[in-house]
Amino acid sequence: MKDMTKRAVRLAAAICLAAACASVEAAVPLTLSESVDMALKRDESIDAAKAGRDTAKWQLSAARRASGFNIGWKSSATTIGGANYLQARRYYHLGLTDDPYEYSYSNALSAEFPLYTGGRIENTIEARRHGLSAADLTLENTKQTVKYQTTEAYYNVLQRKNLVKVAESAVRMSSEQLRLIEAQFSEGAVARSDVLQMQVQLANYRQNFVNAEGALAVAKKTLLAYIGLPRDAEIEATDAFSYEPFSMTLPECEAFALENRPDAVAAVYTVKSAEAQKDAAKAGYRPSLSAVASTNVGGKDPFRRNRSDAWEAGISLSWNIFDNMVTSANVNAAKSTAERAQAEAELLIRNVRLQTESAYIKMKAAEENIQAAAEAVGQAEKRYMIAEVRYQEGVDILLAVTDAQDKLTQARTNYYTALYEYNLNKAALAKAMGVPVDMDVPHYVAATEEGKSDRRALDEASMHAGKTQEGTIDDRPAGE
Repeated sequence: MKDMTKRAVRLAAAICLAAACASVEAAVPLTLSESVDMALKRDESIDAAKAGRDTAKWQLSAARRASGFNIGWKSSATTIGGANYLQARRYYHLGLTDDPYEYSYSNALSAEFPLYTGGRIENTIEARRHGLSAADLTLENTKQTVKYQTTEAYYNVLQRKNLVKVAESAVRMSSEQLRLIEAQFSEGAVARSDVLQMQVQLANYRQNFVNAEGALAVAKKTLLAYIGLPRDAEIEATDAFSYEPFSMTLPECEAFALENRPDAVAAVYTVKSAEAQKDAAKAGYRPSLSAVASTNVGGKDPFRRNRSDAWEAGISLSWNIFDNMVTSANVNAAKSTAERAQAEAELLIRNVRLQTESAYIKMKAAEENIQAAAEAVGQAEKRYMIAEVRYQEGVDILLAVTDAQDKLTQARTNYYTALYEYNLNKAALAKAMGVPVDMDVPHYVAATEEGKSDRRALDEASMHAGKTQEGTIDDRPAGE
């Protein structure tokens, strides 16, 4: 019976070991770069921004095509009846008139080409063109937002891993200390109160360890949601925090942000689009001129010219002299839209400055804390070793040991927190500055102002995006 029990225990242990190994093997190793790439490929907000860009593209296409030929065809088939028709039928039977046909068919073909619309078509095209540029920049801004959100989620996983390591170390120190105290208590060298105090200390550290593991699990779930892996997938963040100095000054960062933030530049294009829409609305005050041509074929048979056959061509001028102030209302509405767009653009530019300054200051504060926290860890380790020796030799009380343990645990937590906040605020600064993902904004703006097509402008902006990113800020963590 004992042999069977031993075999069952060994079998259970083997199963647990195999399950643990399988769990480790199933964990997906992920770098920050891989996580960002996965998020950029599956995030729904990027899909929505792409759809918005497609909408803007087709709106521009529709505006441009409105300046071309408009060809229409109208056809009708009717039955004739009534007193006059019956009278004509009687005259026909008496041989006095031609056959009054019972059915009538008509086909009219017309063509129109706008020559002058008072600026309506031209300004609508201009508004749609700026709208497409704003949509391109909105897509880039969405990608930058997704990159930052994923980076933040990844950094949270790294931070939680570090805090789990700190909590685990505290449990290990307390467990070892409790083992030594229990041995001393069994020899009568220490009081029972020391054992109880150490047991309480260990219980607190174990609770902190459990909480740290729970926070790590939540951080991993959040990262999984961003990168699109199944919720039950096991992942292992393989990067680690480090300190890489940042050389740009705050004025340099602000200047870069004002030139490169895609949402700020998109707001400028939105203002231009609203101004063009206002000018397009003013076309209602002016006449319109078109080249027109038409032909009409009618008779008692479809597509036959036995009743009418006429065509005409020339110039058509129309002018809505009085429209009951509809145009005035439209112009005022467009004017208000432009004023709102201008106010929103100015607010956004102000926020760009504020966000850049805030991230920069927080990053620099964390940078100063890193060195101080590293020194504090070294001092806390020495203090703990001294307190442990003094207690074992009976020179000091247990409270000095537990206090030294708390201070060491806190120092390690502060060090990892400083690294975390430095790297996170560095990533936030990159987002605030508009460090590109796929588009170099200044090159895009320059290309559009030169009159290049949207596709050409995008190609040039994409070509320079990598160089700009490498030349400004690297927000990837390196080894500790």
